[in-house]
Amino acid sequence: DTTRDAAVRVSTQIYGLDSGGGKSGPAVARIAPAAMTVPAGGSAVAEGKTTVANPKLWGPPPRQKPNRYVAVTTVQRGDSVVDSYETPFGIRALRFDPDEGFFVNGEHTKLNGVCNHHDLGALGAALNHRALQRQLEMLVEMGANAIRTSHNPPAPELLDLADRMGLMVMDETFDCWLRGKTPQDYGRLFADWHEQDARMLVRRDRNHP
Repeated sequence: DTTRDAAVRVSTQIYGLDSGGGKSGPAVARIAPAAMTVPAGGSAVAEGKTTVANPKLWGPPPRQKPNRYVAVTTVQRGDSVVDSYETPFGIRALRFDPDEGFFVNGEHTKLNGVCNHHDLGALGAALNHRALQRQLEMLVEMGANAIRTSHNPPAPELLDLADRMGLMVMDETFDCWLRGKTPQDYGRLFADWHEQDARMLVRRDRNHP
């Protein structure tokens, strides 16, 4: 956001994450810096590729581990870092077979899950991070490995916790489509807003394993 064009370099380093979410060791992969000019008051897109050799895969416990990585993207102008952004993610392979079922990283996996409403009982709908973590811990102790968010796009904190704990998530968009349940629910907005809201949901949550 300046009155002159800006010459910048965009680069990314990828690190492994430990169980507490901290970087562990040196970078395991890098995306080479891309030099570009951003027009005044405008934007530009940088593209790059890299390979993580022998990645530690993300998968649901108890047979697999929810290993994660973080991509640290840095924008430099001259010798100064003007912006840095961290994107946690996991590497895994999913396969759906009509005869054999669902596979995570080549291992047959049954989805043992719950439809989890966003409220926290007497605490209400405002997010309490520790209460949500406690709820997920109890579900894992019960044997759950998956959650269907009922019936809205979930709080980002739920997805972060699910990534750390190895819970698979069905990221639900709407409770109602054109036919609503109550006079003021999403049904009255669906025709005008379903495409934009679905697009934002996918873009917001697509890096979660």
